[in-house]
Amino acid sequence: MVTRQVNIGESPHIPLAPWTYSNTEVFDLEYEAFFLRRWQFVGHISQVKEPGDYMTARIGRDSVIVIRDKDDSLNAFLNVCRHRGTRLLEGNGSCQGVIKCPYHGWAYNFDGQLLGVPQEDNFPDFDRSNYGLHRIQLEIFHGFVFVKVQGDGESLVEMFAHTADYFQMYDVENYVVCAKESTQLWEANWKVAWDNYLENYHIPVAHPSLNRLLVDLVDEAEELTSGVSVGVFSVKDKLSSVSAERRYQEQLHVAAQRIPRQLRGKWVQFGVSGNLGIDLYPEFLDIFQLIPLSSEQTLVRTVYYGHQNPTLEEEQLRRLNIEVNEPVNEEDRLLCERVQKGLKSTGYSAGPFSREEEGLYHFHDLVRQLVPVTSLPQAPAEGSIKLSNDRLASEG
Repeated sequence: MVTRQVNIGESPHIPLAPWTYSNTEVFDLEYEAFFLRRWQFVGHISQVKEPGDYMTARIGRDSVIVIRDKDDSLNAFLNVCRHRGTRLLEGNGSCQGVIKCPYHGWAYNFDGQLLGVPQEDNFPDFDRSNYGLHRIQLEIFHGFVFVKVQGDGESLVEMFAHTADYFQMYDVENYVVCAKESTQLWEANWKVAWDNYLENYHIPVAHPSLNRLLVDLVDEAEELTSGVSVGVFSVKDKLSSVSAERRYQEQLHVAAQRIPRQLRGKWVQFGVSGNLGIDLYPEFLDIFQLIPLSSEQTLVRTVYYGHQNPTLEEEQLRRLNIEVNEPVNEEDRLLCERVQKGLKSTGYSAGPFSREEEGLYHFHDLVRQLVPVTSLPQAPAEGSIKLSNDRLASEG
């Protein structure tokens, strides 16, 4: 694992072509490369404490189940019955003894084996062992549960490398859900949303609250070859004129005892694999997850985790954080939807990146690496994009 050092002022780079942000064939290729073959966040081990406890997560067109087995291990499966394709479970909860399909009653053990089939005699030459749930890869990283549907590749420890120290310093393994999860539909391609998440160039214009709260320059920033990026931001000493922001600044010290001295008064932001943001604050953390629905629609999931026994002051600080940052998500949604519309304008071609958009530089290179057809300035003929992608991939 290495840190990439690229000066985009000296290294020429062409952004992804506009056609790649609305093409359905490219979307299908990206879905496999970025969402099926790379680690996807599901939740936290604190959400599945007892045998039968489960949580589900949507990746895109796919859904997954993570369930605690009777031997205390965790198992992960595709959330689909092997009979007629019914979605087995929704949300989070607990199964009593078996995973039971709500359609025809097929029942599965927590290890995925098919246990029972109503009227099994009506299925000639039926062998239950051939119809267990589709098991997928699962990995736990400092309490967070990730799954991978297809492929091999780096473990999460390898992906995060030395930056994983932050998660230990914040003790996130012992966090629990501390606020209501939310989802929001954005009428934009997932890459538009991720481009926006990666850069700070737009903050002074588009996010007045963040501009009032955060020091202009990033304290630290790294970009790893795995696709993981990390940035550290300092909260300003000068108090904001806006009440919620000012009260947040004034009370930020109440969570200081939870973290090392060098992280007090700072926000740490991780970007992972093109669709997951992890924002570490002194008082809690939030998850920003992109779930691709189509070439021009993305579901944005937000989840909050924090220490189990916050003080009253810390609870107030958490509420202030959400009050300050929720409008930022709405500002980003409106911006991304405007970009999605503009990318289809006649004659538009992408402009250059500023130094504050270096994260996009690396992300666009990763997209080209995993889906080579996106390197083309114009779209191939309809129906030929996968063939073109395969040819470019074979040429290296």
